[in-house]
Amino acid sequence: MDKIRSIYWDTSCFICFLNRREAERRLICDDILRHAQRNELKIYTSTYTIAEVIRPKNKDIPNSRKLTPPEISKVGDMFRWKWLIKIDVDQRVAFKAVELSRDFGLSPADAVHAASAILWKLEELQAWDRDFSPIKHLIDCENPKRLTAQLDIEADDLPQIAPIGPSPEDFDELISGPTA
Repeated sequence: MDKIRSIYWDTSCFICFLNRREAERRLICDDILRHAQRNELKIYTSTYTIAEVIRPKNKDIPNSRKLTPPEISKVGDMFRWKWLIKIDVDQRVAFKAVELSRDFGLSPADAVHAASAILWKLEELQAWDRDFSPIKHLIDCENPKRLTAQLDIEADDLPQIAPIGPSPEDFDELISGPTA
């Protein structure tokens, strides 16, 4: 029996999944999530990710607004998927994050994600537009990649399948800003 691959998702993966301006990245994230739902791989993320996704950085979008309670509920439901494994930010994670931030210059948030992935001995940390290169010797860090064979059709021509979670249409322009 083959070992099931275990990956860590940084907040940027979830934001791309919810972002209407990220159609290509959303399809990749959707594909990975479907594999996790079928127990073909395990996706881990920090409980800190929940807070980051609920209030993403939209400094490049003038007059950006906060999520409404119904929107927060939809995003929150995504983090209740049984097949998405949450890692609590405990003292062990916090102290490892301090060490990674100090030694490798990671932001506190990125250090929490890296510490979680490293301490849980996950195979890979996946993130979009993040620079985890200073810790590549501690854990593989990559952009998410499609697991299902690439289809030679445009995103608009894909067969319509039931959504795996909230879609960009569930939100106005809130989560449509840049991910970095």
